[in-house]
Amino acid sequence: MKNKKPFFQCFQRNMGNIHKLCPTYIPIAVLYTLVDRGMPFVAMILGAQVVDMLVEGADQREVLTVAAIMVGSRMLMELVRCATRLLLSMHWQLVSHRKNRDIGFVAMSMDYDILERNSTQELIAKADANTDKMRGMGEYLMRTMGLFGAVFSCIGSVATMYGLFVITPYHGEGVVYGFFASPISYGLLLGLLAISIYVGSRCEAKQGQIRYNCDQIEVQSGRIYWFFLNLINNYAMGKDIRIFGLYDVIRKKGTAARDDIEDAQKKAIRDGMKVRAWSLLVQNIFVVAVYAYVGIKAIYGMITIGEVTKYISAITLLQAQIGVVFSLLININTQNTYLESYNELMDVRNEKYDGTLPVEKRYDNEYELEFQNVSFHYPNSDRMVLKNVSFRLKLGQKLAIVGANGAGKTTFIKLLCRLYDPTEGAILLNGIDIRKYDYNEYIRIFSIVFQDYKIFSFSVAENVAAGPVFDRDRVVQSLQDAGIYVRVRGMKSGIDTRLLKDQQDGDEEGIEISGGEKQKIALARALYRDAPVVILDEPTSALDPIAEQDIYTRFNEMVAEKTAVFISHRMSSCRFCDEIAVFDGGQIVQNGTHEELVADVGSVYHKMWMAQAQYYA
Repeated sequence: MKNKKPFFQCFQRNMGNIHKLCPTYIPIAVLYTLVDRGMPFVAMILGAQVVDMLVEGADQREVLTVAAIMVGSRMLMELVRCATRLLLSMHWQLVSHRKNRDIGFVAMSMDYDILERNSTQELIAKADANTDKMRGMGEYLMRTMGLFGAVFSCIGSVATMYGLFVITPYHGEGVVYGFFASPISYGLLLGLLAISIYVGSRCEAKQGQIRYNCDQIEVQSGRIYWFFLNLINNYAMGKDIRIFGLYDVIRKKGTAARDDIEDAQKKAIRDGMKVRAWSLLVQNIFVVAVYAYVGIKAIYGMITIGEVTKYISAITLLQAQIGVVFSLLININTQNTYLESYNELMDVRNEKYDGTLPVEKRYDNEYELEFQNVSFHYPNSDRMVLKNVSFRLKLGQKLAIVGANGAGKTTFIKLLCRLYDPTEGAILLNGIDIRKYDYNEYIRIFSIVFQDYKIFSFSVAENVAAGPVFDRDRVVQSLQDAGIYVRVRGMKSGIDTRLLKDQQDGDEEGIEISGGEKQKIALARALYRDAPVVILDEPTSALDPIAEQDIYTRFNEMVAEKTAVFISHRMSSCRFCDEIAVFDGGQIVQNGTHEELVADVGSVYHKMWMAQAQYYA
């Protein structure tokens, strides 16, 4: 359980993170700590003064004045403590919510190729889980304030019991009196205190190790457990689970993961109780010694009755607070380990070169794209998915890309959209390497529907416009062009109807739509953007051949003046394109019109066409 970085470096970083998440949290926590830790000393010091004044027969008015000051001070401090405690509760939640928000924002702002890596996905999951351990980042601050408060209490306790250790001149007789009036008794008491603190700190360290080991098992097995639990709770999986009888295997694997968590928790409880028993034994021995020491000194008249209560309170508070200091240091150190994954995530930097050139605004939409000897392999893989691909996408051209699964078609599109950068070669826009363009400006020239498109739990209009602000007339026109408006018009709230059931806003429950309807809404989104280059990456796989042909025909008409790229496994859908590029083994092995390629008997395209020809008759 060793930190990668020194304790104080981690501590400084984590406190800085908390300040960024909620700047007012730390000042409020400091005020709360000062008031909370100061209250016992008000009662301890003024209370002892009241007792001594009563014993000495002081004037009643003076006694009442001191008592009133004590009660009034405590009431005022209690009011401040209650108010700040409520504020701390609110700020604690704010830190937690904003931490989750920032994790999401960091993930969204990452380069796509970084986000897609398994190591990044694991880091995100780890950061999300570990920042909630030990009650999260909000509790980290409270532990820190508790640490400073415990140190404050220790200093106050030492100052309060100063008189207890002042060497008393001999006024009595006997060995016992001489022993308790001598420095030897002080030394023994302080030695016993040191032993109590040492044992307590060792026990806390052991408990911290026990808790950390248990949490590691919870993180590892918890991911498995929640995966299978989410399968059960995911209504979209319900049909397959029931039809194929997957309940038993899901229950078996999920139960095994849950059993690992429960076994780890039971072991942690057993081991923790043993360690705690030793700690309590030593602490109680010290408490008995303190009462005996102070009581005997009071019997021999070395201290007053009021001082008895003050010194017993002070020294037991000192013992407790020194234990708290070590306990909190260990807990903070443990939590530093958990929060390291969050800091690692925050430190992830995009690797893609971010250009600065603006993309020329061309009302004639004359954008020429060219691949020059482009080769590419995915991160953590040496296999080239694309090999020396050179291709020029002509202005206003309708290009179809075909090929078997794994031939490199979708990768070609991902590179074109700069979700990845080429391993070798370059992609040019109007003769300039696309890496030199501002990415946000460059991506605006594309309107894309990927094969794994997503529809969100937003309204239909928000899904089409990809945002909360939209032109209603354009939304309707895009839905009409995609052939889905009649269905949307019949919904409860028309284009304002919320889709899907994985999110609910008040009493409004989203509606489920078919896969084909989702695809048409995704197509409407591409039309709404009205970009000069339109790309359809097999977005019609859930449609029947007739519906697919209708979609492609509609799109061909709607993008008549635009440059368009179509990827499809159905060869008939590509016949209307100006040019067809055939991918095989990561290379473009053929390109030309449908008539030219199908006439090349024995070619890849000819074989693919003939394999599907029976469906076109």
